[in-house]
Amino acid sequence: MVNEIQTAQDIWPELASIVFVPRTETDYQRLSTLRDELKTLIGKNENHPLISLLEVVGALIEKYESEQESAEREAWQGLSMQMLARAYGEDEPEYTTDMLKWVNPDYEGK
Repeated sequence: MVNEIQTAQDIWPELASIVFVPRTETDYQRLSTLRDELKTLIGKNENHPLISLLEVVGALIEKYESEQESAEREAWQGLSMQMLARAYGEDEPEYTTDMLKWVNPDYEGK
C-alpha cells in the first residue's frame, strides 16, 4: 500500500484540478462538464480505463447535490418558522366563536 500512496502523492498535483470535492456552484459545473465529457468518451464501453473515474466524479456530484438540497430544505424550514412566529406571535389575541361574522355550516365544532 505504501507504493500506491507514493504513486498517488506523485501524480495528485496533476489530478487535483480535475478530481476534487465541489464546494461552489462553479466547482459543481466543472465536475458536471467533466462527467458529461467522460460519458461521451467512454460511451457504452464498460471496460474503459476511465470508467472508475466517471463513477468517482458521479459520486462527488451526487454528494454536492444532496448537500445543496438539504441546505435549501433547511432554509425553507427556517423561513416557514419565522413566518409562523410572526403570524402567531406572543401578542396574537385569542379568538372566540363570538367574534365570527358568519359560521361555517360544515364545521362540526371539534
